[in-house]
Amino acid sequence: MTSGSSLRIGRVSVNINGDFEDDVLIEKAKRVEGRVDTVWVGESDFFRSPFHVARLILENTNLNVGFGILRAGGCERALQSLKELLGYEGRVFVGIAAGDGGRISHALECIRLLKEKLPFPVLGGGTGRRSIDRLSRVADGMLLNHVSPQHVRWAVGMSSSRFNAAYGPALILPSEFEQDLLLAAVLVMGSSVGFLREMGYLSVYDELKRIDLMSLIERRQKGEDLSDVQDYRLLMRYKSFLLDRFTLSGDLQTVADKIAELLKVCDHVVLGDPFFRDENFHRKLADLLKELKKRI
Repeated sequence: MTSGSSLRIGRVSVNINGDFEDDVLIEKAKRVEGRVDTVWVGESDFFRSPFHVARLILENTNLNVGFGILRAGGCERALQSLKELLGYEGRVFVGIAAGDGGRISHALECIRLLKEKLPFPVLGGGTGRRSIDRLSRVADGMLLNHVSPQHVRWAVGMSSSRFNAAYGPALILPSEFEQDLLLAAVLVMGSSVGFLREMGYLSVYDELKRIDLMSLIERRQKGEDLSDVQDYRLLMRYKSFLLDRFTLSGDLQTVADKIAELLKVCDHVVLGDPFFRDENFHRKLADLLKELKKRI
């Protein structure tokens, strides 16, 4: 990634997922316009097409849009969809990862293909040692699937890239979306068994694997409270562990402190899901950026 692109992407950005109606997505994006330079949209079986969401934001705001992250298994399809956004060159960033059960070699092939065929910066998405090491050698930058300062220091040490971003679940607490935050933390935690083994977290993950995570996510999407669900009660035993190591969360001052610490070791921080779900997320973002300005 060129230094110019790095500057245009800003120091802090927000993730907005495609599980809202078009008018809501546009309205949420407009709320952060002027506060951040970039929003990120993710690919998931639970969301609508990230390309649809990206076009909505590009057409209705002046924000940059990053894809964080597209699965390498759908690379040819992604290439065709990205070609339809060529008119937005300079405002589009593409993140590619192996995806669930995918191979790092597929992500490498996809990154090379997109860099050859498109003018957009192409970043790699990585969690474990091998993915970060190998993808960072060919990508224009790295989206590191970590937001704990300890983990990000470790991840940056594996990266050969000149641009490294911390990207993960974020939320100002207390919040009605704390349950979503914890589910996102478990999802992120399971991204790399190698990382868990290296950090000594496998015993905790072996416990959490007993949870039917997809069922809990589906229930939350329906607006259900999980407090009395047995699987969620098991998850709650590890609440402090999950929040501390796999989320960027806490009160306003705590989150500002953590972001300031992260920006000492990486170039950019993405406030991931469920930060944007809060009705007042744009005000909390403004307050957070104000606090951050005092620290960096």
